[in-house]
Amino acid sequence: MSYEALLFEKKDGIAIITLNSPDKMNAISTAMKASIAAASEEVDRDESIKVAILTGAGRGFCAGHDISEMAAGTAKEPTIYDRLSTANNEASFYKMQKPVIAAINGACVGAGLALALSCDIRIAADTAKIGSAYAKLGAAPGLGMTFWLPKIIGPAAALEFMLTCKTVLGPEAKTMGIVSQVVPLADLMKTSMEMASQIAQYPTLGVALTKKLVYRSMLEDVANHYDWEKWAAQLTMAAMMKK
Repeated sequence: MSYEALLFEKKDGIAIITLNSPDKMNAISTAMKASIAAASEEVDRDESIKVAILTGAGRGFCAGHDISEMAAGTAKEPTIYDRLSTANNEASFYKMQKPVIAAINGACVGAGLALALSCDIRIAADTAKIGSAYAKLGAAPGLGMTFWLPKIIGPAAALEFMLTCKTVLGPEAKTMGIVSQVVPLADLMKTSMEMASQIAQYPTLGVALTKKLVYRSMLEDVANHYDWEKWAAQLTMAAMMKK
């Protein structure tokens, strides 16, 4: 299957999903968002795939939403179905049956951070820059940012991080709990592949059920939360367009 703005590779039971718009620091466009959803479905349906790794092409992991697409007016106008739909259409990885490791190789900001937070395990390069720029733009966070970050680092730390638009390097992100490991950039994919290979050797059903049970313990209202985020994002976007 071919994807737009995304590379998909399979190797020894591991799917490597690479966001592929390096000239835009892999900002999430409409096409990329659709490709992420399709790749997620392919990973879950392909029984030969046990684990997935998400990373970015070039110097960045993901610099957030593609603002240039919005400014140019080339983004697809959402249909009534899009506006009313729940989290099932969002670019997110928590819904996948199989574990996903985010290999954060560079800038991971805004929606890019939200995407990484929806992965199950995050490993960052020591030079990776991680932050939230929503408040600076006058926008409400999206793609699950306000759901995942408070659960991972606590509500007070999450609010400080988002409202001050703080940016941290890999080592501080590990201290905060945003990522679980930090390694030199040259070792990032090697470390991620080693972890994926270790997980891939175990029976798929047990791994999938472990993931499902962990998220079930904390995500009973996740779909509703994504709906609230979408509502807030639409309000702030309308206000931004009036300026």
